[in-house]
Amino acid sequence: MPEFSHHIRASFEPSETKLLTSTPTNKLLTDSPVLATALSQIFPYILLVDGVLETVTWTNEDHYRNFLILTVYSCVVMYWNMVSHFVLPLILALTFASIVWSISSIVYDSKYDEKPTIEEVLYTLHNITIRSEMIFRPIKKFPFTITNYTRLFVVSVLLSPVYWLLVKTIIPPQKFLWYSGLFALTFHSPHAYAIRQLLWRSIYLRLVVVYITGLDVKVTKKYDPSEYQEVSRVQTPATSDTESKGIAIPTLSNFRILRKKMVSPTQLKQTIVFEILENERRWLGLGWSSLLYPSERSNFCYENTLQPAPPITIHKENFPFPIFENDIYSYQWEWIEDDWKLDTEFNKSKSEDGWVYYDSKWEHPRYRDGFSKFTRARKWTRAAILMIDKQGTVYDE
Repeated sequence: MPEFSHHIRASFEPSETKLLTSTPTNKLLTDSPVLATALSQIFPYILLVDGVLETVTWTNEDHYRNFLILTVYSCVVMYWNMVSHFVLPLILALTFASIVWSISSIVYDSKYDEKPTIEEVLYTLHNITIRSEMIFRPIKKFPFTITNYTRLFVVSVLLSPVYWLLVKTIIPPQKFLWYSGLFALTFHSPHAYAIRQLLWRSIYLRLVVVYITGLDVKVTKKYDPSEYQEVSRVQTPATSDTESKGIAIPTLSNFRILRKKMVSPTQLKQTIVFEILENERRWLGLGWSSLLYPSERSNFCYENTLQPAPPITIHKENFPFPIFENDIYSYQWEWIEDDWKLDTEFNKSKSEDGWVYYDSKWEHPRYRDGFSKFTRARKWTRAAILMIDKQGTVYDE
């Protein structure tokens, strides 16, 4: 458990806290004796704050204290009628006595018995900084804007009758208070953090949060062309002699070479066509949507390899051309066509939108929609010119 808790703390540690441990303590003692004395005097109270934050953030070595707090809280809330008459005075007395004893022992030990060193003081401040960052990290990530405040207020007003109905019928106020307390007390526990990280990967959960809270939650990640850029370290279009005059034959993974032409003894001009499939799935109650299963092809993919392709209908111009590394040639790309166009031959010109319909496993294609068709795809194409120049200097190994 100690090793596991250390790993959890490391993932939350901000970069600024490294300055605390890198401070030369000996120089601090020599140059600032007043500061060292002040830190030693306030050390008991710093230690108390660190102990509270340690329990709240679940970064203590043993979690028995956290589970004890959860047990006491659950018993007090769920059995309030009996606890309030018989056990509550005893619990309050024990809690107050424990707090007073802890404070007194820490103050006495630090002032008279074992005086802290400057390293211990700085180490405690370092832990307080880390644990404070852990507590306020969710708030710092929350998009506090006027638009979000307005949306949250409007949605809260509209959903107030729903909340009231849930409390009156399904979740009584007592259980609602119990669930809320357990959520707050276990928010920073390793298990709760891992569960939240796994659940937040689901786009459907984010959509639910958007509709319930009205907040501008990030549903899709920012477009990065480099994520879709193909990097070839073995094959290059300059080493391929595949060419067709009538029907183009695929040579490399994500594009086809339509024709070649020698411009000069050191320059080769190739006409390239990119072929990208746009895929959708039919959902019950939603109809056709770009949301697909994580295990299947992406919304946009290359026809030959089914590798993820950039969303060309949204980001038309910022297309990542392939990169060829470890080669003796240099490459320059230029579009021939101004925009992407649908390939009507893909669905045999059966419809203007170009869709081909499949079953749930992307099999048995048909050119008309039907009750047994749950997936569909259409092909976009765009031609480009690739100029291949042999570099002036070639290094033979």
